[in-house]
Amino acid sequence: MTGPKKDRQLQRRREALERAMDRLEAGASPESLELRSQADLDALFFHDHGDLVRGLAEVLERKDLVEAFQALARHLEEDRDHWLRRLTRMEADPALHARRLQLDRDYLEVFRTHFRRWGAAGAQGERIAELEASLTLTALRTAEGLWLAGNGRPVLPVLVQEALAVLWPALYGHARRHGKG
Repeated sequence: MTGPKKDRQLQRRREALERAMDRLEAGASPESLELRSQADLDALFFHDHGDLVRGLAEVLERKDLVEAFQALARHLEEDRDHWLRRLTRMEADPALHARRLQLDRDYLEVFRTHFRRWGAAGAQGERIAELEASLTLTALRTAEGLWLAGNGRPVLPVLVQEALAVLWPALYGHARRHGKG
């Protein structure tokens, strides 16, 4: 599904999420939201997960890691209040937090694929790609955590840039040694 129909569907899901967050912030329990299961709450909070992962993968395929991080950071920053509120709720609710950690495997796979493409062949290359992917996801989530702790300050694009600047010397070692990076 693409175009206006998908946009309307995403808008309806977003509005439902906003209503749920309003009720949760007013003291309602997750059980009182009239959802059939925890899976329904997960679906509400992570309704756009697939789109975010695909978007990151597409940018990473065409551009580089810095551009991919910046694109994701700008996307979240454009709707800062919503994302800060949403991330706060995910961190506060153990089930949502656990689900987010599970879904991070999708981001990890995007990063693994990227680093495999740039890395050495063989078992060592696979291990290094795994390490680079894990470090990259940790840098992204740490930047988000700092953004959340600072209530949106500094802005997320600055925080992801700082995270990558610290991490950069550890990335693409094989490609740098062979003139690819």
